[in-house]
Amino acid sequence: MNDKPAQIAKALLDHVATLEVGDPPLPIAMPEHADGFDPPADGKYLEVRYFPNVAAWEGLATGVLDQGLLQITVVWPKNEGVIAPNQIAGQIMAHMPKNRVLFEGATKVKINREPRAAAPISDDAEVRIPVIFAWVA
Repeated sequence: MNDKPAQIAKALLDHVATLEVGDPPLPIAMPEHADGFDPPADGKYLEVRYFPNVAAWEGLATGVLDQGLLQITVVWPKNEGVIAPNQIAGQIMAHMPKNRVLFEGATKVKINREPRAAAPISDDAEVRIPVIFAWVA
């Protein structure tokens, strides 16, 4: 049985679960919430998305290299400023910098690029600032 895909997801999501940003710390909507997630009344929270990608063949010595993206989005009420949610995005990037290595079982997951915050995305009620992390395992 190949446990590597599950170990990759667990390593990344366990590390995200240790993230405490905001005052009070923002709740985190994780993919693992089996019973759903109720956004807080103030509309401020983090949303996590896990995107595994096609594995890459690295050669005989290395073999297959799993890769993908992790996205942590700062969700903020519209018309409540852009400085605070961008500060939170910066704190998220600091929590998972390039070359951060995470372990789960026999699997090593590495953040292999500088994290990036995308431009804010606005709709009628909220502003979303996605923070993207590229990983390999």
